[in-house]
Amino acid sequence: MKRLKILGFLLIVAALGFTAVNAQNGKFKTWKIKSSQSGGFAGINKSFTLDSDGNLNRVNKGQENFSKIDESKVAEIGKLIKELKLPGTKQKIFKGKRIYDGIYTGLVITLDGKDYSVEGTSFNDAKYLALSAKQKATLERLKTKLNEIDGFLPDSMTN
Repeated sequence: MKRLKILGFLLIVAALGFTAVNAQNGKFKTWKIKSSQSGGFAGINKSFTLDSDGNLNRVNKGQENFSKIDESKVAEIGKLIKELKLPGTKQKIFKGKRIYDGIYTGLVITLDGKDYSVEGTSFNDAKYLALSAKQKATLERLKTKLNEIDGFLPDSMTN
């Protein structure tokens, strides 16, 4: 019985190690990108979500619009997400703007259910990934590709 418990424990540790190695190598099954913009005096509330199946969901002040993106574009975006190598990237605290009627943005990439706050702005201090120069260059290429999807990124995130 004791050997069985030890064997079970070793199998669990091995499975977790294998999962961590796959995540580090950019091997994940699903991804999702969410771009959001909120705040301002007029109460802006927009979000755009694209997933690895090509489902695009646009929400603007409660009105939703669904569409499907071409598989070749989805594959190109998926390749760039893998190139980012987000798992294992350290986080850094960025100062909040502290502007009550400010417009705040966010770009979150989800890999197999785990969220990575890639960049954004907020009222309060917030944690975002501390991207390397190579990751930043890849992120710019990803944002360029996302901009080909009409209005996916807010104007403030495209510079």
